[in-house]
Amino acid sequence: MEDLDLMKQKLAEIDETRNRLRQGGGAAAIERQHGKGKLTARERIDRLLDPGTFQELDIWGTPLLTGFTIDGKEGSADAVAVGYGEANGRPVYVWAQDATVMGGTLATMHARKIAMVMEKAIHARVPIVGIIDSEGVRVEDAIQYYRFYSPEAMVYFQTMASGVIPQISLVMGPCAGEMAISTCMADFVFMVRETSYMHVAPLPEGTTAEEAGSPTVHARDTGCCDVLAETEEECLQRCRDLLSYLPSNNTESPPVVDTGDDPDRRDEELLQIVPFDAMKAFSMYNVISAVADNGELFELKGQWANNLITGFIRLAGGTVGIIANNPEFLGGSLTLDAADKMARFVRFCDAFNIPLVWLADTPAFLPAVDEETRGLIRHGCKLVFSNVEATVPQITIAIRKLYGGGQLAMPGTTLGGDLDAAWPTVQRGLMGGEGAVSIIYKREFEAIEDESARQEKQAQRVAEMKQKFQALEREWAQEFIDPRDTRAFLIKALKTLANKYQERPHRKHENMRL
Repeated sequence: MEDLDLMKQKLAEIDETRNRLRQGGGAAAIERQHGKGKLTARERIDRLLDPGTFQELDIWGTPLLTGFTIDGKEGSADAVAVGYGEANGRPVYVWAQDATVMGGTLATMHARKIAMVMEKAIHARVPIVGIIDSEGVRVEDAIQYYRFYSPEAMVYFQTMASGVIPQISLVMGPCAGEMAISTCMADFVFMVRETSYMHVAPLPEGTTAEEAGSPTVHARDTGCCDVLAETEEECLQRCRDLLSYLPSNNTESPPVVDTGDDPDRRDEELLQIVPFDAMKAFSMYNVISAVADNGELFELKGQWANNLITGFIRLAGGTVGIIANNPEFLGGSLTLDAADKMARFVRFCDAFNIPLVWLADTPAFLPAVDEETRGLIRHGCKLVFSNVEATVPQITIAIRKLYGGGQLAMPGTTLGGDLDAAWPTVQRGLMGGEGAVSIIYKREFEAIEDESARQEKQAQRVAEMKQKFQALEREWAQEFIDPRDTRAFLIKALKTLANKYQERPHRKHENMRL
């Protein structure tokens, strides 16, 4: 046989084997996966990445022999597809566990492949997306090769990648034990409502995995889920959307896209959206929508600590991290969960050169015994530390209330921010005028026996106090802005601050109170 014919034969054999391996557990297993409302590993990758860009690596890797009967199973690609491709025209590494092969169980070759692309992503300085769908550790392999290549290798590279490249975990099936820890070491965690769950410890008898670690639990109660999708297709598309906001690594600026929205656009609704009465709620989402390019917000942890809003918007096409109090929940008060939510988001944005904008309307930290006994002080320290540590451009706009400890949480220039502006609706101070008067003039009011006279004196004192606070508000704000000009003001300021550079004292790392 001539060399040309031999080459063609070899290529045909390789293609045939590769195509068979891409089928994972085979037609019947794929049908079972689809029957659960789930895509296969490679179908997920194909929907995540731009068409035709996925280059799979190490498809030839097979499970190591264990001496158990499981050795008789082929174990295509050792139940995980790994490689690289493009999302929105930009490079990304990806790995996806294949539940059609041995339940997607984690084993030595399986973990080696994942650790390999994690390391390559760090070297290439591009984001990495992991798709989790696994019944857990492959027991036979763990007995034979314990700690050879295992979750320890994975979390090592995840730690090395932290703050260097964006890391995203998509939980699209079971995620239990050590894999749950690894999954949540990523910067962002997505889950699918009906088909995924996540828990660490063995479950008590009578408790289902869905009860302990359902997407709803993690989105609403634990804060472990950043984005909750209704379907797998939505989960993958939302991941693509998130990647479009992020730089590839910590040495780049976020991408700038042409959104077609006029930088000087003014929204008349902003003149009447915020009541002067601090006791009346309003939708901060409407404020964000009026300011952001095309009204779009990519919200994170939207169901957890929803007294605080965090997410990404675009201003003149550039990515901005937005942090806003939500007066529709707890009056915009800050809680320990909200503190964790803000601190985590601020640190990500600071690590990846994403400017930060705070929209403030908070009466400060929630006065509640439960909050204090759960560690409000410790969590509050974490929030303040994260804000002060940040060196990216930082702008605070006081929309309305900004009392007491809220001024630590929604930082102004004295905490290292670059600009501190306010709307005419702003109210600043240690507390509201009524609260301050009730404390300062308590004895004076108690000495007045006539009820109408006491109320008249209280009204007089409140008016005086509000006048004093107004002088204080003017001293605090560097500028009062017409609410309609908020968008243009932010865009101009961020353009001015685009090359901001600020060093910190040399140290190995900070010791933030965790």
